[in-house]
Amino acid sequence: MAFQRSPLAYLSELVEEYGDIVSVDLVGMPFMLINHPDDVDHILKRHQRNYDRGGRTYTLARALFGNGLFMAARPGWLRQRRLLQPAFHRQRIATFGELMTDTIKSVLDSWHQVSVGGANLDVRAEMSRLALRIVVRALFDMDPADAMARRFTDAVATSTREMSAYVQFPLVPLSVPTPGHRRFHRAQRVLDEVTYEIIRRHRQDEHDRGSLLAMMMRAQDADTGVGMTDTELRDEVFAMLFAGHETTASTLTWVWYLIGRHPAVEQRLRAEIDQVLGGRRPTMDDLPWLVHTRHVIEETLRLYPPAWQIFRQAGEDDEIGGYPIPAGTNVLWCSYLMHRHKQYWDDPERFDLDRFNELDNGRGDPAGYYPFGAGPRLCIGNTFAMAEMQFAIAMILQRHRLVPISGKSIEPSALLTLVAARPLVVRLDRLVGS
Repeated sequence: MAFQRSPLAYLSELVEEYGDIVSVDLVGMPFMLINHPDDVDHILKRHQRNYDRGGRTYTLARALFGNGLFMAARPGWLRQRRLLQPAFHRQRIATFGELMTDTIKSVLDSWHQVSVGGANLDVRAEMSRLALRIVVRALFDMDPADAMARRFTDAVATSTREMSAYVQFPLVPLSVPTPGHRRFHRAQRVLDEVTYEIIRRHRQDEHDRGSLLAMMMRAQDADTGVGMTDTELRDEVFAMLFAGHETTASTLTWVWYLIGRHPAVEQRLRAEIDQVLGGRRPTMDDLPWLVHTRHVIEETLRLYPPAWQIFRQAGEDDEIGGYPIPAGTNVLWCSYLMHRHKQYWDDPERFDLDRFNELDNGRGDPAGYYPFGAGPRLCIGNTFAMAEMQFAIAMILQRHRLVPISGKSIEPSALLTLVAARPLVVRLDRLVGS
C-alpha cells in the first residue's frame, strides 16, 4: 500500500534505509531494487544478454500494448530492431523536420485567440495535443484535421487517460466492466480498427508516402527477405504512439514548469534562439547550435525522466554488488532516484543547464543518466524525440511567454510516465511583433 500511495517516496525510503540494493516484495511479486549506476550498467550493457523483459509486469503490458519493439523480448526483439532501424536513422529523421515545424506552427496559430483574449492554458493538455499530432503525421502521413485522424487521436487520449487511472489504482482487474475500463476497451477497439484500416490503405497505395509506417512496410529481414505482418505493424504503431506521444508530452510539460521557475534560464534561451534563428523558423541544421535549448531538455530528463521505473528479469544465475541474483529474479530500478544519486551528481535537486557542457565534445551520456535507456536497447526514437522537443521550445519562445498562474511547486506523480501531480496552468503572453 505504501508503494501504491507514493511509489517515489516508498522507493526513496528503501534506498535511504538499506542502500543501493534492496530485496522487496510488492504485492506477491519479489523484486531486487538496485540504485547504483554500476549495477544498472551491468544489466543494460555488460551482461545485457542475461536480462530480458519478462515477468508479470511485461505480461500485462503486452496484453495492453502488443508486442512491439518497446515490449518485445528476445529473440524476436533483435529481428524487430533490425527491421525498424533504417526508419529511425538520423538522415531519415531529418526528413521529418519540416513536418514537425509545420505541426508546431499550426498549434501555435490555434493559440492566437487564447493570447489575444488573455485566457489561461493547460500546458499538459497542449503538449499532449502537439506531441500526438506530430507522431500521427509522422506515422501515417495523415492530416490531424482528417476525420479518421481525429477519431484516432481521441481514442489515443482516452486510452492513455484510462490506463493512467488504472495504473494509479490497479485494484480492480481490467476485465471487470467498470465505466473507466469500458471506456478503455472501446478506445482500444477504435485504435485497432483505424490502425488496420490505415495499414490496408498503405498496402494498396503504390506511391511512397514517406511515413514511418510506409518505411516499416518496406523493411525486410536480411536473412529471410520477409517483412512485417499486419499484426506486427499494428504492435509497432501502438508502441510508437505511447513512446512517441506520452513521454514527449510529459517531458515538455516539465520543461515549461522549470523554465517558469527559472527566469534567468528563459533569458538565456531567448538570447540563443534570437542569435541562431533571427526570427525565422528553425530547421534540422539549426539544432546543433541550439545548445542551451538541448541542455534544458537534458536537465529536465534528468530531474523528471518519463520512464521512471524499468524492470528486467534474470535469465541465469548472476551476482550484482556482491549479492546473488538467482535465475528468474525480477530486477527494478528507478531512474528518478538514479538521476539524483549524490555520488554522481553535485547538488542533484538543482536545475542546472551547465551540467551538460562538458559533454558537448564527446556527446556521450554521463554515468548514472538513463533517460532513453542504455546499451543495445537504447530507445530507437531518441533522435526523433530530441529534435521534436528542441523545435517546440524554440518556436514557442519565438512567439510567446508562458507565465505560470501559481508560484507553488508541483510534485511528480508516478503513473505510466512521470507526470505533474496537478495541472500546470499558464497565462499565454504573445510577444510584440510575433
